[in-house]
Amino acid sequence: MKLNRLVITDYGPYKGTNELTLSTTNDEPIVLFGGMNGAGKTTLFNAIQICLHGRSAFEGRISRQEYHSRVRSKLHSSNGEKADKASIKLAFEYGNLGDTEEYVVERSWRNRGKSLEESLSIMRDGSKLTDLREDNWEDFLKELIPPGISQLFFFDGEKVQQLASAIEEGDDFEEALLSLLGLDLVERLDADLSIYLSSKLDESGHEEIAEEIESLRHEKADLEAEYEQLEAKIDRQRREMDEITERIEKKETKLTQEGGAFAKERDSLKERREELDDEIDDLEEQIREVARNAYPFALVPELCQEVVDQLKSEQKAETEAAAKARVVNELDELTADDELWTDFDIPDEQRSDVVQRLQLELAERFEPDGDSEPRLSKDFSDRQQERMRRVVDDALNVVPEELQKLTERLEQLNRERQDTVQQLQRAPEQSVISPILKDINDLNQEQGKLQNKIEQHVGRLETLETKIGQLESDLQKKEDQLENLEDVSERAELAGRTRKAVQDYQEALVRKKLQRLESVLTDRYLQLTNKNELYDNIIVDPDELTIEIETVNGNRKDQSELSAGERQIFATAMLWALAEISDRPLPFIIDTPLGRLDNEHRSNLVERFFPAASHQVLLFSTDTEITEEYYDRISDDIAHEYHLQHGNYSGQTEIKPGYFWSDHDDETEIAEVEKNSQKRLPTNNE
Repeated sequence: MKLNRLVITDYGPYKGTNELTLSTTNDEPIVLFGGMNGAGKTTLFNAIQICLHGRSAFEGRISRQEYHSRVRSKLHSSNGEKADKASIKLAFEYGNLGDTEEYVVERSWRNRGKSLEESLSIMRDGSKLTDLREDNWEDFLKELIPPGISQLFFFDGEKVQQLASAIEEGDDFEEALLSLLGLDLVERLDADLSIYLSSKLDESGHEEIAEEIESLRHEKADLEAEYEQLEAKIDRQRREMDEITERIEKKETKLTQEGGAFAKERDSLKERREELDDEIDDLEEQIREVARNAYPFALVPELCQEVVDQLKSEQKAETEAAAKARVVNELDELTADDELWTDFDIPDEQRSDVVQRLQLELAERFEPDGDSEPRLSKDFSDRQQERMRRVVDDALNVVPEELQKLTERLEQLNRERQDTVQQLQRAPEQSVISPILKDINDLNQEQGKLQNKIEQHVGRLETLETKIGQLESDLQKKEDQLENLEDVSERAELAGRTRKAVQDYQEALVRKKLQRLESVLTDRYLQLTNKNELYDNIIVDPDELTIEIETVNGNRKDQSELSAGERQIFATAMLWALAEISDRPLPFIIDTPLGRLDNEHRSNLVERFFPAASHQVLLFSTDTEITEEYYDRISDDIAHEYHLQHGNYSGQTEIKPGYFWSDHDDETEIAEVEKNSQKRLPTNNE
């Protein structure tokens, strides 16, 4: 089988119709696809499987509803618009009894809202299949390219990792190996014979037991399907847990590097800012207290001075009035003082006139200037007047100086606080450590949620194991009961013997395939490992289904003892060997193949595996896997190369010729791509 062209329309990130030429030659067997994560490489990878096998393309059994849900999620959506239909068309050559036939398979979908409508079209050599009814086309494709066998040729990093994990665990390896040996046809024959045996027993009058067996089988199949889906979910979630753990470790390392040196400084700055806030509050309260007391008087100094002067003037006037009154009183007393008058030659009858004359003269001299009527002293007591003088004195002399000191101190503290805040803002605690702590907290929460889901799934698995075991026991009892019935028909007996022969054949076939696997796996592993001078042979035990690696010294190492990188190389070699012994010349389609490998093993895969894996190899890679160096090594083996460029804002991916580092801008190459895009595939109507 050789792929010639893939047409994908409004599917995944690919808007409109996108045609890809996939034809290769023996000298140039590789078609290289390059794109960053999220560009749509896996979408193309899976599109080929889905086009050929529809719901059967997915590993494990999924319901029709889940299949439709997955396809509906792949209808192209960009710029706020979502397509209501999509299609995948694949053109390929297929060898049949020496002749080469050309097939065009198209699978399309239309979203009807509550339902999804799927249609399948198959053309052979330019014409629709006429020897089969349309409802048999799915089965025809399964016989042409069995899904179980094709899984070996769709080769992604996750599949390698799953097989490598099974190799490490040991318990799951036997099941994984048998599923990859391609014995699905024999297993289906055994199952069909079992069903036939039940139907023949029904004809012999044992309908009730047969119905019970059928019911038990359906119930067991449903539980097994749920079990497989849960195992897959747990495996994915555990890988997500490992990735989150790595991210948390990196964040914690960065937190230690970035934030440790600044924690104490930031704490002291915060403490100083709080102290400054307290001091500023105290100063502001002191200023408010000054403002509540004498400060208003300081705003009108002239008025205050006028009040003080008025008080002094009125006090002086009161003093002079008191002095005048006393002098007048004293002069009245002098009138009767004979001893005083003896020194003067004044008659007694004139004493009174002299005294009155003196009193009048003194009254005139003590007369106050201006308005002698008191204004303030009359309304306020001496104590109140004294307090007024003190307040005015403070307002004119003390308050301005005190307020200036407080204001200057407040301004100084505000400047210091502003500097402290600026230092806090410049400190990396806010800009570096807080986002890191938030990321660590978010990752821990995400990890906790995943752990809860895993625990729930594991609990459900244990329940399912118990139920499946009970069903198997009940089913075996019922089948034994049927086999022991005396009136089993001759056809039922023949079916039983045939089934036993099929089981014997299956066991012999497994041994034969394992024997061949041992030889081919040895060659392929020694091609890929960087220890080919130490390892000499692969030993497969067909009874225990264990695999050991034998060294040149005769020592043996179990496959589970290999390192993580060696297990991945071993899993790759095994898939390569299984594909080879399947005797199906199918293309190899490889997605993200170089994860978690060292440079030497990567070089081995690039140089020895990719060009030689099959007559046609479709390779999907990021720029960190097929690097510029590896691209140069395989450039002579490349027939076509495409660069998948995803627009973050548009939400769609454009397919352009070339790879990340290759130069495909010349007119010749562009003309070739345009020429290929004009080669239209036949449509359903044609």
